[in-house]
Parts: sequence; C-alpha cells; structure tokens
Amino acid sequence: MMKAVVGDITSAEADVIVNAANGIGPMGGGVAYAIKKAGGKIIEDEAVKVCKEQNPQPGDVYVTTAGKLKARYIFHAVTMKYPAEPSSVEIVKKCLISILDKARNMGVKSIVIPALATGVGGVPKKDVAQVFKEILGKIEDIDITVMDINQDFIDMCNE
Repeated sequence: MMKAVVGDITSAEADVIVNAANGIGPMGGGVAYAIKKAGGKIIEDEAVKVCKEQNPQPGDVYVTTAGKLKARYIFHAVTMKYPAEPSSVEIVKKCLISILDKARNMGVKSIVIPALATGVGGVPKKDVAQVFKEILGKIEDIDITVMDINQDFIDMCNE
C-alpha cells in the first residue's frame, strides 16, 4: 500500500530512504544535497566509490549506508547519468522497478521515496505521480511512503 505525505525525507524513519541520484555519485542538488547535508558526507563519498565500481546507468539503483539518517540504507535511484541532465518518465518507471527488486532481494520492509526526476530532471510532477500510482499503488509486501516537501505533488499522488 502506497501512502503519500508532505514531509522532509531526511527526517523520515524507514529501512530505506531513496535518493534521486546521478550515475557518478556527487550529491550536489535537490533531494541528494538534502540527504548529504543531513546524513553526512560519508554517503556521498560512498556513492562516488560505488559508482566507480558499478557504473550505474539511468534506471539502475545502487546502495550505500545512510550515515546519520534514521534508515538502514540509501537506495540511489539513477534518474540521470550525469548531474543536471534531463530525465524521463521511462527512466522513472525503470527506477521504481529497480527499487522494488532491490528491496525484495535485501528483505527491506519500508521505503520512503521522493518525487523522482521532478527537479533538475525536469519530468512533470503529474506524470511522475501517475507512474508512482501505477507501479507502487498495488504493492502489498513493502510499506511505501512517498514524501515531498510540496503539497501539490502529494495531492497528485493521492488523487
């Protein structure tokens, strides 16, 4: 069951907090920067190292520790290969499927997800909300919370 709430993802408590990431690791803007700022630079350092080893592509998900955040892991959903590149609805769909696969493989029970690719990625919020409802709306085995600081995206997810 997916629920959508207004809130600061960096204060959420869950097994996993999802980061809207690039595929090279630096966490310079938006949700990524907020996660780095609240959780510590260790998350970014680990992200850069993992990206060098795994070379994740758009739609992939890679995992780091969560630093000082109230989560076990950060799932970095790669919405773009390089910082500030445009993303797409197709990439967001791939990211959501990758998040669910990784969560099930790792035995994760709770996930908090931001509005992926709606910032610098430039994907319209209404399109992302629609994909979230399609893919996450019917999930029963994982507790999924969509969290955003803006009421408008949350309203779209709850329509």
